[in-house]
Amino acid sequence: MKKVLYVVLGVIVLLFAALASIPLFFKDSIKAKIDSEIANAVNAKVYYNANDFGLSIFSSFPNLTVSMGNFGVVGQDTFAHDTLAAVKSFNAVVDIMSVIGGDKIKVKEISLIEPKIRVIVLANGKANWDISKPSATPTDTAKSEPSSFNIGIDKWSIKDGNICYTDLTIPLKAEVLGLNHTGKGDFTQDIFDLNMQTVINSLSVTFDKVNYLSNKKLEADMTLNMDLPNAKYTFKENNFKLNEFAFGFDGYVAMPAAGIETDIKFKTLETKFKSILSLVPGVYMADFADIKTDGTLAFDGYAKGLYNEKQMPAFGLNLKIDKGMFQYPKLPTAVTNIALDMAVKNSKGIIDETEVNISKFHLDLGKNPVDARLTLKGLTNMLLDADVSAKLNLAEITNVFPVDGLTLKGLFGLNVKAKGTYNDSLHLLPAVTANMNMIDGFVKSKDFPAPIEKINFMASVENPNGQMEATKIQVPTFGMELEGEPFSMVAFVENLVDYQYDVKVKGGVDLTKITKIYPLEGMTLAGKIKADIATRGRMSDVTAKRYAKLPTSGTLTASNFSFVSKDVPQGVKITGAAMSFDPVRAQVSKFEGFLGKSDVSANGYLSNYLAFIFNNEKLTGALNFSSKKFDTNEWLTKEEVATKTTAEEPMTVVEIPKNIDFVLASQLGEVLYDNMDITDLKGNIIVRDGTVRLDKGTFNLLGGAFGMNGLYDSRDLTHPKFDFDLDIKNLEIPKAYQTFNTVKMLAPVAENMTGKLSTKFKINGELGKDMMPVYPTMNGAGLLNIAEASLKEMKLLSGIQKVTKLSGSNSGAVNLKDLLLKAEIQNGRVFFQPFDVSAGGQKINIGGSQGFDGTIDYNIKMTVPAGAAGVALNNATSLLTGKAADGSGNVKLNLKATGNQNDPKISLLGGGSDGSSSLKSDVKANVQASLNDAKAKAQATADSLRKAAEDKAKAELDKAKADAEAKAKEEADRLKKEAEEKAKKELEKLKDKWKLPKK
Repeated sequence: MKKVLYVVLGVIVLLFAALASIPLFFKDSIKAKIDSEIANAVNAKVYYNANDFGLSIFSSFPNLTVSMGNFGVVGQDTFAHDTLAAVKSFNAVVDIMSVIGGDKIKVKEISLIEPKIRVIVLANGKANWDISKPSATPTDTAKSEPSSFNIGIDKWSIKDGNICYTDLTIPLKAEVLGLNHTGKGDFTQDIFDLNMQTVINSLSVTFDKVNYLSNKKLEADMTLNMDLPNAKYTFKENNFKLNEFAFGFDGYVAMPAAGIETDIKFKTLETKFKSILSLVPGVYMADFADIKTDGTLAFDGYAKGLYNEKQMPAFGLNLKIDKGMFQYPKLPTAVTNIALDMAVKNSKGIIDETEVNISKFHLDLGKNPVDARLTLKGLTNMLLDADVSAKLNLAEITNVFPVDGLTLKGLFGLNVKAKGTYNDSLHLLPAVTANMNMIDGFVKSKDFPAPIEKINFMASVENPNGQMEATKIQVPTFGMELEGEPFSMVAFVENLVDYQYDVKVKGGVDLTKITKIYPLEGMTLAGKIKADIATRGRMSDVTAKRYAKLPTSGTLTASNFSFVSKDVPQGVKITGAAMSFDPVRAQVSKFEGFLGKSDVSANGYLSNYLAFIFNNEKLTGALNFSSKKFDTNEWLTKEEVATKTTAEEPMTVVEIPKNIDFVLASQLGEVLYDNMDITDLKGNIIVRDGTVRLDKGTFNLLGGAFGMNGLYDSRDLTHPKFDFDLDIKNLEIPKAYQTFNTVKMLAPVAENMTGKLSTKFKINGELGKDMMPVYPTMNGAGLLNIAEASLKEMKLLSGIQKVTKLSGSNSGAVNLKDLLLKAEIQNGRVFFQPFDVSAGGQKINIGGSQGFDGTIDYNIKMTVPAGAAGVALNNATSLLTGKAADGSGNVKLNLKATGNQNDPKISLLGGGSDGSSSLKSDVKANVQASLNDAKAKAQATADSLRKAAEDKAKAELDKAKADAEAKAKEEADRLKKEAEEKAKKELEKLKDKWKLPKK
């Protein structure tokens, strides 16, 4: 019996162990599947901690519990820094038998703990929630078979959730804080009841910059009848409460194929006036329960019809308040006789035909009545009929509303009558008569005891016929005084089609006192501004560029002005400034102050400023700018400072306006930038036609004198260009290496170099999107002059010594004296004409090129005594020539340097290209090169001798031929003469024989 009991217990233990091990067996495979599905389906970064992912069968036995903690979704690209969702904890309880078998997965409960959701829709319509990847193959919905997968959820909950929705296309912002929600319903059924309870601790809604709800509490208890086959949802029991304002719904919402069908009626469940008072921003506060109220409230409305992209349902609402009253505790005066009768209706569902009728609005602020009436039909072509009148003694306002530390006085009056059509696109206005005035106004704040007093103004708007040309806006008088400092203004504006204006401003403003009364968040202003400006004109003259008909004159001065904000914590101070105006020019006669800790002084002018302001035409001007010490480092942001030791944040192409023609003549005694101390900076910065030119720029830096002319051309933003002309004298090379990153990149050899450098160089090229040079486009030329310098630990010489085995080639420093380097930049490479250096008592000739990527291609020539070549080289020479080396004569070495400047590869011409061949092969290559050279010289000598012999033989042959020809001619003449003599004698004999005359 005991054995049977042991066996049974063993089986039970084994079963529980198997159940406990199931999550462990499948945990890794489930996680891998989740990761795979996320990667295939979501175009976003989904993060979670694998250690917070769990499966358990005991926490809700016999169901399976799936849990995940601390996970979220972060967007990509435009939304790379925006978290779409972050959830502290997620739990799901699943019927394990429905997972193992059956066609429905039954979820018993789902819960979200502290979810934070932020939904953003940009102005261009792009939304951060649109993160799903498109399917790899389109789905043919017409031919696809229905899925056998089904899921049912019994209960769900959200605890302490926060949701923020921002839609810039509307624009709308809604914020839900402290969301607690529970719901239950049997989704496995076709028709069932859905029960939901929701509490939102803080609800805020802002639409088009108007705050409609601010930190309101919402409670909702709702039961919906869910008809899933017909997509119809009917309100059964519901109760909504927004602050103290409770209301309910009757009817249904359905979702046919054509859109959303509604038939809903709503009405308030509370008839006390106090309930709607709780919706007013600022009223719902700690002492709201103690406010005395009276009066009744009626609120109801409906929405009926179809909603889709083409139409809206008809809708309407009614709000009535009768005999309303409220009075704050501890305040002597109540707001009484509150009456409102408002109806909004739209019977056709066409939003533009909405009608608003406020037939009655009245309240008494103590003894100060306020009355209004409004009838409005249409939203685009708006038919308007309105009256507003108010007479207020401001001293009594603070007896009605609790405004701590604020004192008001004065008599304020307002009367407005408007009737007619308002259509902005057609430039139509209703006929308007409006008057507003203040007599002996007085404002005093607890934060600043000095009041703004003697506030007196009159203003009126008149339009007798609704035509915009007939509109007149007049402020014949406006005046106030702050601690004895008067300020006045007179303004007239007529004709809203062709504005005709006449404005005069005179007086002083103490910004310190003004901001004490009206604080500016995150900003501090101080100082005094005085103005005496008059301007008048007509907009048609502005459009036609008849600026001479726009007389503008006056002066503007500022003293002890200071400005500090979150964005400009360094602060700006103006100890004194003065400007004067005329229609053509604004003259800055004085500007003295500080930018942060840097003193600044300026004077100059701006011309054509009216054309620039009104028509964006070219602004011309000149300004003289000076500073004794200007520290740019304090203006670098924390991010910029951080990038000095980490990765640099790339810049973007800077566009220079084409409508500015401006010359800034600068003279700065000392400029601090990064780790550089620049002194005696002078030059002209010329902004013109989309370019910035530095003209005649000079300054001292790192012991050297700099002269610089340069150009930055942004006219083609896809290919911005630069062109600089440098003249540098006596620049200390070690300091240049320590200061400039470009020197470290282009000439790392300068790290071990001492001496000074002078140069005259021209360089140009294109800039990339990060404002860095595009090296393949760079071209330039110039001279580098080194009077005397030395270089230690030169890797190039180390390579030469390794290949040639020359003793002493790497001992000591490379000496550079009276060196004049001719350099040329072509397509991103620097080409050097051959130059001589001295190392270890040996002369080295170097020429070739080096790339901005660090690659080198140098030809190196050396002529050294044979004895200086070392024993190994001499023995190798004896081996190859068969003769003992006597150490006399010179050896010429031709070397090639390739590879990278930090790892050069040196080889003898004809030898190994990697600089690692044996001494014997190197010497053999050198001897063979010498033999080839001797052979070439011998061949040249033989050719010369052969040609000389041929020339001599030809000359002797020509001479022999000439001698032969001369002898032949002489012999012919002799024979001819002998023949003639013989013939003559024979003729004489015949004459004697025949006794002929002798002649």
